[in-house]
Amino acid sequence: MKTNNLFKYLPYLLCIVLVVFAITKVKENGDFIGYVNAGNLVLSKGDIYSDMFNTWPPAFSIFSVPLAIMDSWSFIGVRVLWMVVLFASFFYCIKVMLSVLRNESLTNKMVWQHLQTPYYFLAFFLCCRAFMDNLIYLQINVVMLAACCYVLNKERTKSIASGLLMGLSIGGKVFNIFLLPVFIIFRQWRMVFSVIAGIIITLILCVIVFGPEQSLLYFEHWDQHIASVPQTIIHRNQSMISAMVRLLSSENLAVNEFPSLASLDYHAIQRLYYIVIVFLVIGFVSVFYKAIYEKHPLFVLHTFILVITLIPLLTPVAWKANYIYALPGFFMLSHYLSLKRVGRGVLICFISSGVALCLSNEAIIGRPAMYFLENCNILAIGELVLAVAIVWQMATEKKNASYTLKS
Repeated sequence: MKTNNLFKYLPYLLCIVLVVFAITKVKENGDFIGYVNAGNLVLSKGDIYSDMFNTWPPAFSIFSVPLAIMDSWSFIGVRVLWMVVLFASFFYCIKVMLSVLRNESLTNKMVWQHLQTPYYFLAFFLCCRAFMDNLIYLQINVVMLAACCYVLNKERTKSIASGLLMGLSIGGKVFNIFLLPVFIIFRQWRMVFSVIAGIIITLILCVIVFGPEQSLLYFEHWDQHIASVPQTIIHRNQSMISAMVRLLSSENLAVNEFPSLASLDYHAIQRLYYIVIVFLVIGFVSVFYKAIYEKHPLFVLHTFILVITLIPLLTPVAWKANYIYALPGFFMLSHYLSLKRVGRGVLICFISSGVALCLSNEAIIGRPAMYFLENCNILAIGELVLAVAIVWQMATEKKNASYTLKS
């Protein structure tokens, strides 16, 4: 594969920057301290929700026990190991996306060769801002994304293992659950039952570790005091619901707040949010109903990429690190750019989303400007525009008969 000399070394240079950046953050607690504390509370048989950082379902605390044990052995060692896991997950996601989009099995060497081409390097570069946020806070989001990519990689064989892994990820941190309706829509029943089995395993694990009564109390606490309460709408929360609250409610608590467009209460906005989602789903199904029925493998892949892209918007709380979920969408559009099959409208949306998601950070524009843009829902808008670009490209592929099954 021929590569431009300029791009031949850029992926390596970018990796060096990421590694050096990770080294500077290896002593930070970030969100990782919440994982360690949760694991320690399981080991000490304490109340797992007595720690203010624990906002996850009960099973997540059990999954954190190995991290707590290793933290007791070596504060630095476990964080170095966690950084390695984050890097491995990040590059696994890239390898899977290149493999499924190009419809070929790729070695690590071939992956690097593809990243040395302009369009795939562009996707790699655009993903790095969110990945760096995962490194800053030692976040688990890139690992959760890797579970989604594992499903994409195994979708053709409908692997039970991939379904179980997805179920475990849902039982641990919930938000991958948005992929379950996609399995149902495409009538992939083996995957549906595997995912449900994985979720059930997490419930059984909780009963074994905490006991039936305590498990029920933990789930009730998580549902009533964490999952069901109105979520924070400070500028750092870039989910769709928080963006709507900032736009439509006088309850705006964001830094550098400015007048909202309306004075609706949270529950009214929540109902509006659900209505918008329903209409968007109906619109998507009405446009692609034939492809949904025929289950063309390429259409199935693109639909999964679209839903993965939407996950940060659909969750009630989405911090910057959650936007690592833009990775599949960036690589999909870069892939079609490399094939010269992207129209002007899709290209404009792609560039706009990249600017919104990657260049509006403190290192480039400064903290005051960054806070202002976050109050303007910059990341939520960027991810929404990326989703529009994906759907637009899917409509183009439909028009070009890419989703038509040959007789």
